[in-house]
Amino acid sequence: MTWFETPRERYAFLIVWGGAAALIVWYFFFGPRARYDYQWRWHLVWQYRRFLLWGVGTTLHIFAWSLVASLVLGLFCGIGRTTNVRWVRALSTGYVEIFRNIPLLVQMWWAYFGLQQIINSLLNDPFGLRILVPSTVACILALSLYTGAYMGEVVRSGIRSVARGQWEAATSTGLSRWETWRHVILPQALVIVIPPMASEVLNIVKNSAVAMTIAVTDLMFYSQKIEEETFAGFEAYTAGTLLFLLLTLAVVSTIYLGQRLLGLKVRSST
Repeated sequence: MTWFETPRERYAFLIVWGGAAALIVWYFFFGPRARYDYQWRWHLVWQYRRFLLWGVGTTLHIFAWSLVASLVLGLFCGIGRTTNVRWVRALSTGYVEIFRNIPLLVQMWWAYFGLQQIINSLLNDPFGLRILVPSTVACILALSLYTGAYMGEVVRSGIRSVARGQWEAATSTGLSRWETWRHVILPQALVIVIPPMASEVLNIVKNSAVAMTIAVTDLMFYSQKIEEETFAGFEAYTAGTLLFLLLTLAVVSTIYLGQRLLGLKVRSST
């Protein structure tokens, strides 16, 4: 997979978005917006660069752990929803329907406040312990459960897209059910689910911005902190926006590179 399939597509991208960028620069610095009495303070972004770098580090930490956990959950859930074992299918379906239909913000608040109350009732109060749920752990837990439900649906759709004849052909060659999953079904499903799975991976980075609501010191948290201390809201949030954009572009580039190194060519289910 490449960024652009044809040179014309690349030229169209550069013309459209280059023109949009030029229009924005003209509007703010040379056009009507330049007449407003506002002193640009971009130097404050550089002065508070440590805040932004700390926020980027926390965001990457949340992303890495949430990615691993949600991939594992999504894989097992996707397989579970296609299995013939009824209780596994029912458990996987319940997980998807519960965590996919509750807003992420609600899940994050519950993981931070509600989980702590459960631990207090079961462990801290009866045994005199002081087990606390860190805000970062609550964020990773909520984000993993939420994204894992969506990834489970992606994996399920990929498995269902593999023709039934593939199962029959594998069985006729003497492969066991596990060998059929490993060597026939999952490799084909993986190729099909790469584009939607990549979107879900990017959503982990973007959804991590909600973590600031439970006092996680991520990129969004420090962007707001810079605005509170300097009142340079436009500059602070613009810097945060651009850093989020760079993070997502780095993630999608890594996905494309890994796909190329592994020799995976995206195809449709038809």
